[in-house]
Amino acid sequence: MKRRLVLTLLVAIAAGCAHRAPMPPNAEMSGFLDDYSLLRDGGPNELRLVYRDPQVDWSTYRKVLLEPVTLWRSGRKSLAAVPEEDLLRLVSDFQDAIRARLREGFEFVDRPRPGVMRIRLGITDAKASDRVLDVLTAPQGTGRPHPAGAGALHAETKRFLAGAVIEGEIRDAQTNTLLAEGIDWRPRDAPPFETWAEVDRALAFWADRVCTRLEARTGAR
Repeated sequence: MKRRLVLTLLVAIAAGCAHRAPMPPNAEMSGFLDDYSLLRDGGPNELRLVYRDPQVDWSTYRKVLLEPVTLWRSGRKSLAAVPEEDLLRLVSDFQDAIRARLREGFEFVDRPRPGVMRIRLGITDAKASDRVLDVLTAPQGTGRPHPAGAGALHAETKRFLAGAVIEGEIRDAQTNTLLAEGIDWRPRDAPPFETWAEVDRALAFWADRVCTRLEARTGAR
C-alpha cells in the first residue's frame, strides 16, 4: 500500500471548512485520532484535511501541555529495515522543533488546568485494523551525537520519510474537549529528503508555520 508523507501542522486549522474531505487514496487511517469523520478539506495554504470546533474561544488558551511525540508502527518488525536510532531521532527532532517554536508564544505546563491546550502528535505507519501496534516515544536525548550528523539519510530512512504519516490533535487539557485536529501530506512530486539537515530545516519550517497560525488564533503575540 502506498504510504504518504503526512505532516500535521494541526493548528493551521484557522478557517472552517464547508464540506467533508475525502480520505487520501489507498490510505487506511491509523486510529491515532478518535474521529476521522470530522475532517474536511482545508483551504489554500492550510492542511489538506482539518477540523476545528467553531465554538472554541481560542483567546482563552495561552498555555500548552505537549505530550511526547510518538511513532506508531505495526509491531516492532514492521520497520525493521529502518535503523531504530533514525526513528528515535526523527520523533525527537520533531518534538524539539515544535517545543522550541511553541515556547516563543506560550507557557509550558505539566498538568491540566484552565486555559491549557493539550497537543498530541504522532508519526503513524500503522492501520487501525492492525492486531499489534508498537508505540515508540520521543526520547529526552542520549547525549550522544547521531552517527549521520547532518549528513546523508539511510536509504531505508529516506524511503520511510516518503511515506510516513503524521497526525495530530489539540484538546482542552482540563475537559478533554476536542478543539482541533488535522492531517496533511506532501505533494507526490515533492523532491525526497536526502540529508538530516534538510529534514531538520523542514521540521523547523513546519513548526514555525503551525505556531504562527496558533499565535494569531489565540492572540498570544
